[in-house]
Amino acid sequence: MSWLNRLYLKLLLFLSLVMPAHARISISIEQDIYEYAKEILADQPIAEFSAEIFNHPKCQRDVVEFLIAQRALLEGGFAHPFHFTLGNYDARNLKLLESGLLLMSFDTIWLSQAHTIKEDVYISEPIIEKGAYFAGIYTARTNRASLRNKISTDLSQVSIVSSQAWLVDWVTLKALNPKQLHHEDDWITMAKLVSNGWVDAMLVSFNNTRPFFYEGPGYRIEAVEGIKVALQDSRHFVVSRHHPYAKEARAALQLGLAKLKAQKFIYQAYRQCGFITPLVDDWHILQP
Repeated sequence: MSWLNRLYLKLLLFLSLVMPAHARISISIEQDIYEYAKEILADQPIAEFSAEIFNHPKCQRDVVEFLIAQRALLEGGFAHPFHFTLGNYDARNLKLLESGLLLMSFDTIWLSQAHTIKEDVYISEPIIEKGAYFAGIYTARTNRASLRNKISTDLSQVSIVSSQAWLVDWVTLKALNPKQLHHEDDWITMAKLVSNGWVDAMLVSFNNTRPFFYEGPGYRIEAVEGIKVALQDSRHFVVSRHHPYAKEARAALQLGLAKLKAQKFIYQAYRQCGFITPLVDDWHILQP
């Protein structure tokens, strides 16, 4: 750990001694996810929303987890309010967690990724079990039919964009031997590259629309019908061991997640969102 990070940690520990009982805690979150969640939540209190709110055209896995994380902490008795810092944090959040500058990730991460920083974080029970995660191959609307004909047992005729920060996605895609594999940090930039035909496709989780699609200013991407990619790992929330509220947040998260799982709330939320869907049960599985 660098001297600068040690200085930050000392400052955080000092602040923890003088912070009020319900201090506002800064959490970094992708701006688009925050905006979608705000729209889906529609001013309902975190303590009161039902899983049915996720039956919404702008829902996706990240949105479910952003709201589930807050609900679990609240259910577990964590009363501190949050201040959300918006931006592109996918590639930076692991470093912030390692240093204690971020309390926890409000988006799950792969277990294999969590293990790379296991000395610095507490790892929750699996939110998505290994073997339950399938992603679609998304492309421009006009490219779906031609791309379907190019995919057989691998992606050797297809160019793909993803992020090296998404460890399991990147390793899986490399093993599927794409014609080209491009790195990009920002999800919306990826979607625009694909939508405009500059790159053939990207991996995205399924949602509750048919045909499966995502759209926003400057992009629309749709799933290639009949094919899904297996991502063989479990996903977990992680809490930084070095944050002043680490132990309190960990205990609350464990208790809250246990309550939500017992109520089948998390399963129903993913189901409403379409991340878990029987509509792709019969699709061909592409895996290394």
